[in-house]
Amino acid sequence: MPLLLVLLALVMTPVQRPTDVVKWSATAPVSPVRAGEVAVVKVTAKVQPGWKLYAIEQPPDGPRPLAFEIARGSGLAISQKQIGAPKAKVQKQDENFSLDTRYYEHDVAFTVPVTVPRTAPPGPQQVPLEVTFQACGAELCLRPFTQKLAVEISVRQ
Repeated sequence: MPLLLVLLALVMTPVQRPTDVVKWSATAPVSPVRAGEVAVVKVTAKVQPGWKLYAIEQPPDGPRPLAFEIARGSGLAISQKQIGAPKAKVQKQDENFSLDTRYYEHDVAFTVPVTVPRTAPPGPQQVPLEVTFQACGAELCLRPFTQKLAVEISVRQ
């Protein structure tokens, strides 16, 4: 009977998925950009209470650093050094990694500079963003996950 209760508890326990813990969205710039220029895309994360979204910079052997990429084959590129990120909090001796980590809580926004190729034709252009992140709570650390986002920018001549 106790085994049955344990199994029942495991089945009834909700599974936390990365997309339940951190909800991502992306917003394109309002103004069209010229081919060869940079479009600044705003990427927002809504982090559920009690969870930490780990930041871009992390120590070795720590959590998976937050990363913004463009899907291969699109011709677009991100200037990694120019990503705008708010200052992250520091967790001294993070209980999940036994070292100092950097993280965000609640809502956080980033600016991601996307370079449009010089050969891009005028008109709408899909930006296939890929955000790889890791989130941990007090009792559970989720595996790193890549969230795909699409945002449309307008290219002018």
